[in-house]
Amino acid sequence: MRRIALTIYTLILLPQFTLAISRSWYQKTNVGGDARHRCTGFSIGNKGYYGGGHINSGTVINYKDYWEYDPATNSWTQIADFGGGLRYHSSAFVIDNVAYVGCGEDENSDYNSDFWKYVPEVNTWIQISDMPGEPRRGGTAFAINGIGYYGLGQSLDGYHFDFYSYDPSLDAWTPIADFIGEQRSAAVNFVLDNKAYVGTGHIEGDAVSDFYMYDPATDTWEAKANVGGSVRQDAMGFAIDGKGYIGLGSDNFSIDFGDIWEYDASTDTWTQIEDFEGAKRRYPVTFVIEHIAYVAGGTDGTNFKDLWAFAPTVSLNEELLSALNFNTYPNPSADHITIKCALDNDLDHEINLTVSDLTGKTLLNIPNWNGQLTLSKNELGSGIFLVNLSNETGHLLSRKISFL
Repeated sequence: MRRIALTIYTLILLPQFTLAISRSWYQKTNVGGDARHRCTGFSIGNKGYYGGGHINSGTVINYKDYWEYDPATNSWTQIADFGGGLRYHSSAFVIDNVAYVGCGEDENSDYNSDFWKYVPEVNTWIQISDMPGEPRRGGTAFAINGIGYYGLGQSLDGYHFDFYSYDPSLDAWTPIADFIGEQRSAAVNFVLDNKAYVGTGHIEGDAVSDFYMYDPATDTWEAKANVGGSVRQDAMGFAIDGKGYIGLGSDNFSIDFGDIWEYDASTDTWTQIEDFEGAKRRYPVTFVIEHIAYVAGGTDGTNFKDLWAFAPTVSLNEELLSALNFNTYPNPSADHITIKCALDNDLDHEINLTVSDLTGKTLLNIPNWNGQLTLSKNELGSGIFLVNLSNETGHLLSRKISFL
């Protein structure tokens, strides 16, 4: 057995370095079908879904096609068309691996109140009870503890603040407490600790940045700190690992944004983080799979079909990287990447190496690593991977590699 040595100097320094685990944006395979905006997105299990929407610059085209994304293969597959036909600015929630999609505007410029459930096992849409409020588009939907919620939006009567809960076991909708902010459409939301957080959006003649929490246990709304940055509408929101995120969108159709804000519910505070790495845009779609958020589509006047993953990355103090003499080259590569770690020989210290994908799945595990390894694209495929080093004291470092 070959053992890799660490110097006493390195071992003494290790506790003084802080391992910084953050998130970065990685571009993935473009969505199937045409570029578009005002689509609907959701996730079921380990798959993401995207569909509907429209384009309205020059020629107006509405869509009913839906697509399934598999992060394991970084590929899209077309599934059954939406049961309600051509539709844009619909909303969705997911309960027990079934998606519920409804409302929105159709090809006749009519607002709708119908809802449909999508069952992936049989690739089928089944109509359920209509949402009891005014037919509308641009509503907000989420699910908590097996109950769906839908509200806000725009109808022929204007903007709304009414909300409804849906019980799939009864196929029944029930009115709940009205939203306490101003009536609006195109708000965004995320769910943390069995509470929904809803904010931003379009009110009569303007965009807003206010933000509210809904507690289904008490059927009450509570005002929270305004979202950071400018007022915004047509944005995106999601939650991962106990934090909420809101970003992108536009002010009032004059400026599109690329900023991202992280929300800490324990302190009711917003912190601006790394900007979105794609083009600034409004009306994107988001879904979350296994602690990774995905953002797709949208428009800045030109429609998009790109897909981006907001996934973990791990960085380490450069002085520690230098002490470990850890290198990957060439990186990125179209065929092979070599990994080397040449350490001093003052003290034996076993090093373990793993390679994982961005979902955290371990693809390769080498205990007592000998300090050199060559990986091939044929083995791992295209994409971004994390090479991780550890010993009995814990994690030492992670480095990102990419096969083109």
